[in-house]
Amino acid sequence: MGAVAAIRASGLGKSYGSGPPALADVDLEVEPGERLGFLGPNGAGKTTFIRCALGILRPTTGSVEVLGHDVATDRLAALAQVGYVPGDLGMIRQVSGRRMLDALARLHPRPPVLRDRLLTALDLSQADLGKRIRDYSTGMRQKLGLVAALQHDPPVIILDEPTAGLDPVMQARFLQVLDERAREGRTVFFSSHVLGEVDELCDRVAMVRGGRLLLVRDVDELRRARMRTVEVLFDGDVDPATYRVDGMGDVRVEGHVHHFTLSGDPGPLLTGLGPLSPRDITIEAARLEDVFRSLYLGDGD
Repeated sequence: MGAVAAIRASGLGKSYGSGPPALADVDLEVEPGERLGFLGPNGAGKTTFIRCALGILRPTTGSVEVLGHDVATDRLAALAQVGYVPGDLGMIRQVSGRRMLDALARLHPRPPVLRDRLLTALDLSQADLGKRIRDYSTGMRQKLGLVAALQHDPPVIILDEPTAGLDPVMQARFLQVLDERAREGRTVFFSSHVLGEVDELCDRVAMVRGGRLLLVRDVDELRRARMRTVEVLFDGDVDPATYRVDGMGDVRVEGHVHHFTLSGDPGPLLTGLGPLSPRDITIEAARLEDVFRSLYLGDGD
């Protein structure tokens, strides 16, 4: 990884009294331009990590840097690089959406260069911006918060459950916006319970449980490690031994249809099947949700 990380946590811990720590000795580095999904059940420590990274909470141990700025000693410089959407979004309900965006824009050192583009992508009209926020639906308030966080095109985007309250169409549009920003070199730190979103958007995932970092892996690596279900249809009788590869299991033959499980890379299997000219092959794609469930259930409480 490069010398200057987008986010670097070193030995990060946060404790409250004599109970178990909310965070315990977390080391995590997020590269510039990376899309990292931050996963874990409720109470795992995700929001605590984010609040420490923003200086909202002071860690008990360790440190956090944002683009080389120590959050404890140089917080304003660190936050100047960040766009943040909290999980518990709060707004002044008596003002209009436009006034809220203008006020937040004035607080940030970067100009709101993406505002119009974001308003179009998230379907917020000028008429909507003229209304008071108290008259907004939950989805409209969430969209306004997303525009407010990203309108200044921040180098580091930190999102805590950002699609809560959005309908599926708006969720898809927002993920497209994040993908575009990442392709422009922006860093996306995406905390979510919606594993399908992380699977679609992110390059790597970090999983936390009980305040501890369980793993950090490439999304593709996790998919390859999962068991797949395979079904192959042949035109005639075929002995499974003729194409058997490492990782095959639970082989069952029903007429000309072969069923089995496969772990690891499917490439060798496809190579072995090629000369046999199967009529059809179905491989159930590995899902990040299955990986997540397997890791958590297999790791104990």
